[in-house]
Amino acid sequence: MKITIIGAGKVGFETARRLCEEGHDILVVDKDESKLARVEEQLDVMTLRGNGATAQVLRDPHVVDSDLLLAVTDSDEVNIIAGMTGKKLGIKKSIVRVRDPHYARDSSFSREDLGLDLIVNPELAAAREIVRMLTMALPVHTEPFGQGKVQMADITVDEGMVHFANKRIKDLDMPPSCLIVAISRRGDMIVPGGMDTVLPGDTLYILGLPSSIDNLVSKVKKRRQKKMHTVMILGGGRLAYYLADKLCSLGMSVKIIEQNYARCQELAERLPDALVLNGDGTDVDLLKREGIQETDGFVAVTGLDEENLLISLLAKQMGAKMVVAKVSRASYAPIVESLGVDAAVSPRLITASEIVRFIQGGRLLSLFMLLNGKAEVAELIVPSTSRIVGKPLAKCGLPRNVIVGAILREDKAIIPEGTEKILAEDRIVVFAMGHTLSTIEKLFDAGGK
Repeated sequence: MKITIIGAGKVGFETARRLCEEGHDILVVDKDESKLARVEEQLDVMTLRGNGATAQVLRDPHVVDSDLLLAVTDSDEVNIIAGMTGKKLGIKKSIVRVRDPHYARDSSFSREDLGLDLIVNPELAAAREIVRMLTMALPVHTEPFGQGKVQMADITVDEGMVHFANKRIKDLDMPPSCLIVAISRRGDMIVPGGMDTVLPGDTLYILGLPSSIDNLVSKVKKRRQKKMHTVMILGGGRLAYYLADKLCSLGMSVKIIEQNYARCQELAERLPDALVLNGDGTDVDLLKREGIQETDGFVAVTGLDEENLLISLLAKQMGAKMVVAKVSRASYAPIVESLGVDAAVSPRLITASEIVRFIQGGRLLSLFMLLNGKAEVAELIVPSTSRIVGKPLAKCGLPRNVIVGAILREDKAIIPEGTEKILAEDRIVVFAMGHTLSTIEKLFDAGGK
């Protein structure tokens, strides 16, 4: 697919990198020559210098011939104009990034009204993910696949979980129709064998039938976490606003610490139910006075990854029960989690995943990223022309780090063994580590012959 990306900033670069890996032809447009030079140096893409919202640039033969236009500059208005104009000039589809909360609240502002195919908001998507993390009731999270016929559970193991801790995979008392597809350990992802031992601190990723997953969850004897009542947010940007707005709507007590006084005034007006404090969030005395040692959740969402990392570690040491850090650089995420911070969230990665899911269309039914993109769980339909149709899984020649975790056939869900055969039109749930999505798809379609 020919794709033009307008904007070579953080989101534009990450999206270009991801789409390049998927084998698409990418053209990146930006006014800043230094940003384009960085893109050219690190990625195999074409570049064009210019204002992507102007008809002159959009009429360029390389641009107007695109199958898809992505407008992800720092200006919402530029993105909207570029997306609308591109569609009118004949570009088939357009995706734009819009971040301003005013647009998010305006009911008359919709992609249908503007003639756009998708509107992405990285900060809003990240806020939703953080809310999900903060409100999980158990040290277990489940993600549905196949319209709920299959679930993937992630279970974080501690010493008290006698059913898992310090046991070999082959010795675990697992319910029927469950498969451990991966283990996250100190920021790394591994595909376990039967002789591998589950260690305290590991996160197990398990695919299974809903009844089996429920049975498994019931074995987790760790007491339920107390309900999240108080959350402290460091940073007052867009992500902080979206997050505080959602948490307040859930009835939580929210404190925001922000250094910029004008921004504090704006937040206080927009968020009447939140307490907005003008101060330095790295000030230990301030954090103590505001009761960080008693807060249920602490979220660092400043514009600096290093500050988010350091203050998150400090918050954890001072007694905050659940700590989440925002990271812009995807490579920081596993480092943050390996140092003891409960979770790291990357708006860029969430946005890239959303865009890839849209581009894949009908071929990709769902996509779920693990450990900030180190692994993926995808749901695919196997065409009749696939080389694996009629073959037992053990003889399909799949790479070691690609696992078919479930087969959905008519109204039945199967957790397969090596003797199970794949049939045409089966929906399969695939775990893959170290492979791009296009590579995974080629393994299961006619191109894999």
